[in-house]
Amino acid sequence: MGKYSLENYEKYKTVKIRPQPLLNREFDTSLGQFEYVSFSWRTLEPVRGEYRLEAIHEALHTAQNPILVLVPELPIWAPDYAPDCFAALIRKVGSYIDSDRRLTAVLISTLADSKEEWNAYMESFEVQTLLAELQNDRLIQHLRERSRGFGLLVKCSEENWIECCEAFAIHKLQKAWKRYQVVLHVTDDICGPHTRREAYRWHAGLSNLNIGLGYHLALRRLTYPETVYSRGSLPLRFWFVNGGSSRIYREFQLWVQLKQGEVSYEYPLHAATHSWLTGDLVHNEMVPLKDMLPGRYTLSIALYFEDRSYIPLHIQNPQQDGYYEAGTIQVELSDEDPLMNIWDTYYPEGYYPLEDPVVPEQE
Repeated sequence: MGKYSLENYEKYKTVKIRPQPLLNREFDTSLGQFEYVSFSWRTLEPVRGEYRLEAIHEALHTAQNPILVLVPELPIWAPDYAPDCFAALIRKVGSYIDSDRRLTAVLISTLADSKEEWNAYMESFEVQTLLAELQNDRLIQHLRERSRGFGLLVKCSEENWIECCEAFAIHKLQKAWKRYQVVLHVTDDICGPHTRREAYRWHAGLSNLNIGLGYHLALRRLTYPETVYSRGSLPLRFWFVNGGSSRIYREFQLWVQLKQGEVSYEYPLHAATHSWLTGDLVHNEMVPLKDMLPGRYTLSIALYFEDRSYIPLHIQNPQQDGYYEAGTIQVELSDEDPLMNIWDTYYPEGYYPLEDPVVPEQE
């Protein structure tokens, strides 16, 4: 440990946890794969005004990262040109399925590429992410004019990957991934090297083939005190790394658990996870503790979606119900809270005193 190492300037004794990452063969790369959930107009509305939409819910039970596609296959009763009727179906499906969180996105597919159909998607799917095909210039322009955010479906192959790159540049969509999904549809039988390279550059998060896209979140370091006090403060310093191709688009929250035998305390943290992208992710927080019995506790962390399903971390630490064990911490009783204002007088992530440089001796 060097003279100016951060450990020499800590205001309290700390525990630093540096988990071992999973080996490459232990990664579940299929998390970045999606499935189309396609239904034809003819199936959903066989008779005008009579809708059969229950099959959509059933399909969402088994599909992985489902993307809904309404196929404009004319029912027997519809005239040859009926974009207004197809728009009515879009609105009906939107009112039926828009709030279902199992759905990853909805592809904007139309009968006549008309504004009436586009508006039906925008107005009836207010919660779901809408996907526009990268090469549909008019649709992208319309979505922007209406100030509606959208993701992208990129149909790419080893033959047209340069055209896809050009489309990203023309529409200035290089940063679209920061808010909405970029979905890659590989039109070749296998994903070639050019397509794979550009998919990572576009920060695509999903693909129809398993090529390892998506988020790969790992805990690089966690720092906390050796001892804390019941009804006191627990200063936590997290360093995560998202080594994947994209961010996490669903809302999620960072949690901490302190457990001793059958007794456990859970604390939801206030990390700004909505702004977490790729690369290094740092969060410091002072957690107010509940009234706890003294003793040694196991400290664990978890990242939960709103439905309480958890985000797998690419670390080797033991996991139970989404909580990954980090280490142990001692809880004691005290009438004071010595850690409550501990960060007021120093910055715990690197500002510490340095000696003035010595003037070199002159010969």
